[in-house]
Amino acid sequence: MEPGQDIFYFSYGTNMNEADVRQWCRENNQPYPLGPVFARAYLPDSQIVFNLPSPVREGGSLNIRHRLGQATPGVLYHMTPEGWKIMDRRVSSPRDYKHLDVVALTEDGREHSAVTYQVDTTLTEGGFVKPTAEYVGIVAEGLAAHGFTDRMLRPVSHGKEPPWHVDMLFVYGTLMEGEVRHHILEHWCDHRAGLRAQAAGLLYESGKGFPAMFPAEREGQEVRGELYPLVDLKKAFEMLDIVETVRRYGSTGSLFRRAIVRVRAEDGNSYTAWAYLYDGTPGGMSPIPTGNWLDVPHERLPED
Repeated sequence: MEPGQDIFYFSYGTNMNEADVRQWCRENNQPYPLGPVFARAYLPDSQIVFNLPSPVREGGSLNIRHRLGQATPGVLYHMTPEGWKIMDRRVSSPRDYKHLDVVALTEDGREHSAVTYQVDTTLTEGGFVKPTAEYVGIVAEGLAAHGFTDRMLRPVSHGKEPPWHVDMLFVYGTLMEGEVRHHILEHWCDHRAGLRAQAAGLLYESGKGFPAMFPAEREGQEVRGELYPLVDLKKAFEMLDIVETVRRYGSTGSLFRRAIVRVRAEDGNSYTAWAYLYDGTPGGMSPIPTGNWLDVPHERLPED
């Protein structure tokens, strides 16, 4: 995809730091390239890594690689064609970084087509190139400016595997306690630590024995469910993506899609969580006004 006016730019590194970008612009006599921020977002099934040696940064420079279940935090920017040209010069594209078509997830359960930068694989050195403390600080400041922690950045900057950035699962149907598929969670979640929770969205009765969640259309629309900590996201999604008939991001033909939602739990805290939303339209389905699948008559597990 050739970036243009209608394509978002997903930034996961120093370009989130406005001061650093503006300093480069002054030094290179260039106008500021980034358009307005559209939203905080996440790159699903990906992780940052330092594996590009950068003479300019005097150490490792950020890149992204695939990791099932991980979510790289970043920012979606509006971009003009002229802005792309300037940004390409800043990151030395296409010499060092290539344009990569991606699907970015926002915390309202929606997907967005975007373009990001990924290092040309012929330029990477082994698995890790240590970055300077100054470079890591620039990225950390950019993350903080957009409300993110550096829980992924700090371990990666020392060549270590980071914790999962989004490590909770919001369920609202047959995976809930007492429902016919709840037993699946016993393998991949700490099902004893579940919390009642709710997320913005719309809930429909599919007519096939399960509910279907869609992003909210206006404020006040909520889906009620349960929130569980995930133990091993890679193993969890290897199974759950099959159970929910999820295909890779950007493809078609999935029954559900793995999204990210903002959840309010009964403990009073707000969490980002994975959730499986219906991949399609609710045509022919019946709305569930309460947003609660338990209010709909359906088959449940017998009580002890």
